[in-house]
Amino acid sequence: MSQYKCQFWCKPHNKASVTCVDCGDFVFDNIAFLCQLCSERQHQEHKLVPIKEYLEMSKSLTKSVIEEHKIQETCKSVLLVDDCETLCIKDVKQLAESLHMTHDMPVNVLSIFGNTGDGKSHTLNHLFFGGREVFATSSSQKPGTIGMWVAYDSNSNTLVIDTEGLLGVSSNLNRRTRLLLKILALSDVALYRTRAERLHNDMFVFLKDASNVYCEHFSSELEGVLEKHNIDVPLCKLGPKVVVIHETQYTDTLDCSTETVLTDDQKALGSSDKPSLQRAEEEITSRFLALGEYPKAFSKIRYVGVKSGKQPTDFDLIREGVLEELNSSSIRNRKSIAVIMETLQVLNSKFSNTISPRPLSTFSDQFFRCPTLCLTCGDQCRLSVSHEGKHSPSSSYCRYQHLHKNRVYICGKCYQNGERSEVMTKSYEEGESPWSGYAKLAWSGYVIECDQCGVIYRSRQYWYGNKPPELDSVRTEIVHVWPGEESKPENLGRYVLDQIYSVSETIGQYSAGPTQVVSDWITDQVAPPYWVPNHLISNCNSCRKEFVPLAQKHHCRACGNGFCSDCSAQSKPVPWRGWGYEPVRVCDKCFISTDHTDEELTEEYLAADITAWKVTECLKTAASVVKSVVEVPASIVTDSVRPDYWVPDVDIIECYQCKIPISQDKHHCRGCGQGFCSGCTTSKRPVPDRGWTYPVRVCDTCSLML
Repeated sequence: MSQYKCQFWCKPHNKASVTCVDCGDFVFDNIAFLCQLCSERQHQEHKLVPIKEYLEMSKSLTKSVIEEHKIQETCKSVLLVDDCETLCIKDVKQLAESLHMTHDMPVNVLSIFGNTGDGKSHTLNHLFFGGREVFATSSSQKPGTIGMWVAYDSNSNTLVIDTEGLLGVSSNLNRRTRLLLKILALSDVALYRTRAERLHNDMFVFLKDASNVYCEHFSSELEGVLEKHNIDVPLCKLGPKVVVIHETQYTDTLDCSTETVLTDDQKALGSSDKPSLQRAEEEITSRFLALGEYPKAFSKIRYVGVKSGKQPTDFDLIREGVLEELNSSSIRNRKSIAVIMETLQVLNSKFSNTISPRPLSTFSDQFFRCPTLCLTCGDQCRLSVSHEGKHSPSSSYCRYQHLHKNRVYICGKCYQNGERSEVMTKSYEEGESPWSGYAKLAWSGYVIECDQCGVIYRSRQYWYGNKPPELDSVRTEIVHVWPGEESKPENLGRYVLDQIYSVSETIGQYSAGPTQVVSDWITDQVAPPYWVPNHLISNCNSCRKEFVPLAQKHHCRACGNGFCSDCSAQSKPVPWRGWGYEPVRVCDKCFISTDHTDEELTEEYLAADITAWKVTECLKTAASVVKSVVEVPASIVTDSVRPDYWVPDVDIIECYQCKIPISQDKHHCRGCGQGFCSGCTTSKRPVPDRGWTYPVRVCDTCSLML
């Protein structure tokens, strides 16, 4: 018996005379040894047993109890994740063997957080392992815990995780902070240990920011794992409980009532002030609200305050509060270590991108947000790392860059109805035959078509006064451009010219019959509104002569009816129809008519651009029509619609491949943009990377690569 010394307040320590079965803090076999003086200070209401009786009782312990004590004595912690976020436990089997568990054993997960030097490891050792150094502690300035360590407490059936302290020296503070949050997301109960005399603001900022990141990035991943294992957990209980362990020496804790007056004897015996959990919770809530919001991710935040003074820490009070939360029916159901291990693997694999070691705000979005930046404005994608689908910008505003051509059209009608329908310029309408569409393209211009509203704009819908689409038909938006996404090359101008050339070549090969049909159709498309359409004219309006299939029909510029050449051989000015003062073709009746005078000419007609009407005066056949439309304008606008990567025509002196000098028939490869002769560009292939989704002219080299 002489070997047992008092483990409490007497110095030097007296010989122990009794044991306290209720205290297991400074113990052998979970029993505290005290002298008579120390037992009277704070253990009067505890179960005290003389040492002699205790030794006799210990001899009667069963073998199973002894074995259990041996397991507790040999219990040790293992490194779960190192400081580089690398899993040191590869699978469930290794974890179960290291902790002397079975892989299907349901357990709770408890972790501890706090600043370095606040005794986190020491606290876990006394709360769960009877004071044995399961988690390493350090009396030097070097931290005792690097990385995340785990141990198993069979008494409470809990996986206990010790973490690296905040504010400690680390090669990458941001990486350590992200690792802390992964462990917090894994926990059922999270302890925050502090020995500050007054609660510091960094604790509230830590928990608030952790809550925000948990809701935005982790909750969906945790729900996925639980659904996979058919574990039904309400969303309100998905987050962990937080227990704030606040130990002070001289300052009253939050749950101490200022109205309680302690006697000198109570103070001498180390009596605590009257607890008031409600007051403490209200104070914590007000501190969070002062920061802007309450951490809604946590299912509960509990405060446990201990005022130790110069006496050893009273772990009984702390243990009581922690075990109450672990055993509470409101906590999440226990999970097998297989589920726990899979959850950790999912979180660690998704959120493991490289983080800058520069100090950032606690749990900055950069830890978990997709690092992709917009190529034009530098805005960062707001989604999580490794997300699926398209990127989503943080800001809806971007700036235009000609290099990326990031301007798009939105249908104006749909936008007014609260919908967003992106449209683009097309050569012809959806469902229209290519031949008819290309013919319309040559005369009426390109179209803009909406999937819901149909054709909303045609570039040359009227002979004059056509407005740009941005005024009435569409709304322009500047969109973000992300790396890896194809920009939208603006090749429509060159595409229009290609199709006009195609129409010209095709019509030139037609016989006289179809050519006349085309001529009549085109004339109707560009005719003034008062003209009688060609397909309705079967007889001369004057002599009633029937028109044969190839007969030429003539329109009187005054009345708009159809006549044969003999009945419309006269000419005179028709200014009231907008033809100016130059003589134009009229019928015999209108030639002698004096119903209209020069005074009837309005300012509207004087200001009108009738060039397009006069073009039809020169139309002889469809082939000549298309030829004149193509050869004159195309030679002027070819360079103006040249894609950016094409070599200008003036710089093309010889074929890029065969080196033969060329001056006329210069052809551009749609793949590389170099100039070639016709013999070296006989192939046609789609070039989607350049915006050509249909077969276009390419050189022989690009043809082999596409």
